[in-house]
Amino acid sequence: MTNHNKVIQFPSQVPAKVWEFFDFGYLPDGKPIETWYKNEISDRARFSFNALIKNNEKIANHLDWSGPDKQMQGELKGKQIWQWRIPGELPYRMLGSFWGQKRAVFLMGYYHKGGVYTPRNALTTALDRKKLLDQGACKLYERQAEDNL
Repeated sequence: MTNHNKVIQFPSQVPAKVWEFFDFGYLPDGKPIETWYKNEISDRARFSFNALIKNNEKIANHLDWSGPDKQMQGELKGKQIWQWRIPGELPYRMLGSFWGQKRAVFLMGYYHKGGVYTPRNALTTALDRKKLLDQGACKLYERQAEDNL
């Protein structure tokens, strides 16, 4: 129907992807975020995490993202590390940092309830990974939301 002069072409209704997300990785090929994602969290949490990525990758201003839980305190205060709350049956969290323009890196996935962190060193590990990211001493793996969940 492209030759029909009464057909109006509308632009795609799907918003363009604005943000890129990456998983932190150790050199040469350690993938701690992928390991956590596949082995440590439930199917429901994986579905929620994917939904956060799908929604937030289209939102230009990160301050409007869904999922941010709170301003980090304690040893992460002022370190430019943010936290996403991943909805699910357990209080899963993801710590991340910005890297370049419209790029975000997931540094650490963990479980947190009542002042107990699993793994116990989650915050220190995230801080160590942020330092490696800042130094360019890590490998990044692009994280795209899975469509089949």
